[in-house]
Amino acid sequence: MTKPIVWSQNAKNDLKNIKKFFDTRNQSSAYSKKLLKTFRDSAKLIEKFPLLSIPTENDNVRGFVILEYIIFYEIMSEHILVLIVWDCRRDPEQLNKLVKR
Repeated sequence: MTKPIVWSQNAKNDLKNIKKFFDTRNQSSAYSKKLLKTFRDSAKLIEKFPLLSIPTENDNVRGFVILEYIIFYEIMSEHILVLIVWDCRRDPEQLNKLVKR
């Protein structure tokens, strides 16, 4: 039985910021729409195969690598919670700060 995907507010904000960045940079929403579709398709894959991704040091938290991003999510009893969508080109120290919270 698959568990539904639930996007945290942080993850939703990450997606909005990614879309806004590429819309502004490219002066078009074509690329950002394709990228967001890729994230949605990846979420469907995570939903079907939650253990497919890379395990982390945190219990039940895994990371799904897609392009330059990692979708970090936690497998919970009733659903899969997407925590953040991390751009791997960012400073890894920022990720460490997020993880420690």
